[in-house]
Amino acid sequence: MKKQVLHRWFSAAGMALYAATGQVCAMEAMNDAELAGVQGQAGVTVEMAHKASMDRFSYFTNDNGIHLKDIRVGSASDPEGQARRDYELDLLNDGSLEIGLDIQDERVSVGGVSLDDSGARSMGAFWMDRDMDGFFRITPGGAGGSADGYTFNFGYALSNGRFGYRTNGHQLFLDDVSMNISTPEGAGHTLDVIDGAIQYVAPTVGDITIGAVRYAEQSTNIRGDQSALASMGSFEADFDFITDFEIRGGGGRQGAEGIQVSADTTLNTASFLYSTNGYGLLYQGISGASSVQDLRIEVGEDFTEEGRQGLAFTLNGDSSRAEGNLSIDDIRLGVDAGTRDGGRSVGSVNFSWLYENQTINGATFANQVYLMAGGHPDAGDEGMRFASEWSLADAGLTWTTNGNSVLFDGIQSWGRGDVTVNVTGNEALGGTQFYKGLRVGFDGISGGYRMDGIRVGSEGSAEGAEVQAGAELLSALGVFRSFEFGNMDGQYTLTPGGPNGDGITINSDLYIEDGRIGSLTEASGQGVWADDLSYEGHIRDMTLEVVQNGLRVVQGEAWSTMDVGNLRVGGAEDGASFGRIVWQRYGQDSEMVITGPEGQEGLKLALTSIFSEAVGDKRNRFLWETGRTTDAEGNPQNGTGMQLVLDNIHTSDGLGAGNNDFGVQTELSVDVREADSADGLQPSFHVNTHTRFRELNVGRVNLVHNDGSGNSSTATALQGVSIQNMDMESNLNATPIP
Repeated sequence: MKKQVLHRWFSAAGMALYAATGQVCAMEAMNDAELAGVQGQAGVTVEMAHKASMDRFSYFTNDNGIHLKDIRVGSASDPEGQARRDYELDLLNDGSLEIGLDIQDERVSVGGVSLDDSGARSMGAFWMDRDMDGFFRITPGGAGGSADGYTFNFGYALSNGRFGYRTNGHQLFLDDVSMNISTPEGAGHTLDVIDGAIQYVAPTVGDITIGAVRYAEQSTNIRGDQSALASMGSFEADFDFITDFEIRGGGGRQGAEGIQVSADTTLNTASFLYSTNGYGLLYQGISGASSVQDLRIEVGEDFTEEGRQGLAFTLNGDSSRAEGNLSIDDIRLGVDAGTRDGGRSVGSVNFSWLYENQTINGATFANQVYLMAGGHPDAGDEGMRFASEWSLADAGLTWTTNGNSVLFDGIQSWGRGDVTVNVTGNEALGGTQFYKGLRVGFDGISGGYRMDGIRVGSEGSAEGAEVQAGAELLSALGVFRSFEFGNMDGQYTLTPGGPNGDGITINSDLYIEDGRIGSLTEASGQGVWADDLSYEGHIRDMTLEVVQNGLRVVQGEAWSTMDVGNLRVGGAEDGASFGRIVWQRYGQDSEMVITGPEGQEGLKLALTSIFSEAVGDKRNRFLWETGRTTDAEGNPQNGTGMQLVLDNIHTSDGLGAGNNDFGVQTELSVDVREADSADGLQPSFHVNTHTRFRELNVGRVNLVHNDGSGNSSTATALQGVSIQNMDMESNLNATPIP
């Protein structure tokens, strides 16, 4: 029986090699006697130089298709050349078929990916270069010695790798990639069919190194040496995991055709290193587990009223869910990238999550993504669009330093909207300004997040502690107890290259409408609320790099406006209003360095905020408005009340200095430690801030009166206010109230 199976396998393998190479040589299947004669011997060697192409490959479900176009295989170094492949096929004494392979100078490329309704739009082009050698062994017999299944063992070493993505003549690619993947010693992948489902168990170990992430403005795929191009830095990872898949046919969410997947994964161990210019951000001692139940894959119409077509990945059934946990034993900043020594420890973290359907504010949210052709419409016909809906029903983040833990508990998040992906250049197209790099855009996203509060305890005991306030201590970093928004648009574009060589440069624009931020909130809904919020923010040439002992971010030029229609105390919608608050920010070369305290675990941030003098509409300005008139529904109308305005706020290095380099400097230390309380020493969430500046100036303080009909009058109360040489320190501990 095994010989017949292997006989058919040889026949199929011969046909596949014939089709892939386009060779005209004859190939004949071996009979049983011939197969018996080669067991335990050198077997068959196949050497080939190959170049092949395929116009289109399509996958259909329920009469809807996704199409891969212009598929090519050939030489990585020569557009007209052939790649080299050598195979050795051996029958081993235990009845296994082993295939050794050696691939040299091979490129595989896909010219575009589209759907039936894409028209001229495409998801973009993908390409891969590689040299690879290794083996693949198939043995009759599946899990638990099942006679009907198969066991697979393999080991692959990939070198000289490149993986690229191109849209509209611009491309981002992973350069100098090497990878080693294998089955663990004494184990193997097993394939069985049980109760109508494919059961595939995959224990895997390996490592991967990405030498650089680069950008190029050219319409043809990269060839030759590109080391002169800027890099985002390098990445290294190693891993040991096992995944148990159950794969069924029988339908997706929208018809009888589709794939149903459930999977359980255990990550035994892993590590990750990101480095620039010789220094690294290191995650070590990574472990965890995850489970995905009833994931459906098909081509179908998305959840919007337009019913746009996409490749669907959905977890929106009653039994659908994804849950798991991930632990990182040690996070170190600024290690020596070569030896992984040194640096400073931030501590350890554990994250748990549950994604499943939930109802928020009367609306039901599920977890589903539809992959479509075409990114931002002004960027060109090539790009990717993800119509996304997410529902994080429950999550917890535990951070441990020096034997004490804080748990950010009861985290929920939800939302829906579109995310676009393009590789773009520095150009204005169709009224939109694009920047060089990988552009991730947000289009009509609504959603939010909230958390119950924090729990503080000694290591391993935080989950049993009382829920308390304290998350508010991180509001200076943009972390709030809750945040909701009705609409978000914008983009982040990541470009290779930092201020000192390797690194990442970021340009971004962000627009938020109908927002609401909650702080010091309780289960009853009472708290402090920034209601009727809108935000507009822009960042140019912000850079990120890993430095000795830390992570350094320099903002470049940044300007923003946050407009809070009502600052309320009490209920989010009916609490007493302090009026309207508007805070405009403008600065250049503001800096943040993130590191750990010397000699202990924790988080230390050195912030330098430069408040620049006004340039046109870009300025630092604070406005407080009260006494506004209301419309027929009782809603206050902005611009109709009395305003107190602090205009052209800016820093300087002191009288007559002529420089603005010192700014407002804040050292922020965050950790979990024991602190004095009414019950003696207790673990607490601790935040220490030390703020100082040399000179803070206010150009003028105005009082503005609006009469409600569009007329206003302004009186300057103060002109040219300066505050000098301030030095202030605060030490805050959040502990449970006994």
